[in-house]
Amino acid sequence: MSTRQSKSAKKSVNHRTRVGAERREKMRARLLESALLVFASQGVDATVVDEVISTAGVSRGTFYNYFRTNEELFSAVAAEVSNEILRIVDPLLLPLTDPAARIAVGIRLVIELARKHPPLAAFVVRGGPAAVAAGGLATEYLPRDLAAGVESGRFSTLPPRLAYDLVLGPVLAACHTVLTERVPADYGEALAQAVLQSLGVAKATARRFATQMLDVTELTADSLFERADARATSLAGE
Repeated sequence: MSTRQSKSAKKSVNHRTRVGAERREKMRARLLESALLVFASQGVDATVVDEVISTAGVSRGTFYNYFRTNEELFSAVAAEVSNEILRIVDPLLLPLTDPAARIAVGIRLVIELARKHPPLAAFVVRGGPAAVAAGGLATEYLPRDLAAGVESGRFSTLPPRLAYDLVLGPVLAACHTVLTERVPADYGEALAQAVLQSLGVAKATARRFATQMLDVTELTADSLFERADARATSLAGE
């Protein structure tokens, strides 16, 4: 085989490998968005494999090429949800140096996402803390900012777990509220202010951080939440 033929064959193999990887990633994304919808409607304790297969429109064999159990599937969805939120929130948090500002913005953005994307809100409500603890959002970034707030004197000195629960608990409850009730436009701001006050921030300061300008970026069509919304709409029309 000539050098030119060898390079051509290698290029063809690389192309097939790349296409195969892209197809596999697209299928995994399809299964995750379908599982998000199923867990959101049926809960995390239900046996959902058959429903996910039906929702995704794939064969049983295809599903088991990616996931083996309910627990494995839930963990994958929870990780993707948490990481997707982090991808949205992190660029807006990075410029902020005050931990109180970071927590306030994080709370408001999560509540805004829950308002705009009901499947996300339902998944978080049904999944509880485990629904957001699989990625770094709740397990790394929130404890980091809480610790920084205590160290700087911005927050009261509280046991780390208590401080963590004072943030995560109200956010989970608020996801249920926005899913089931019509709330005022400033609901997220009011929640962020109340949480900061519970952490020891003075009322006026908490309000200033909770009401600062928030530049919410529109999600692209390939976002997990946008894909899940689109699939839910499609399924409702069938």
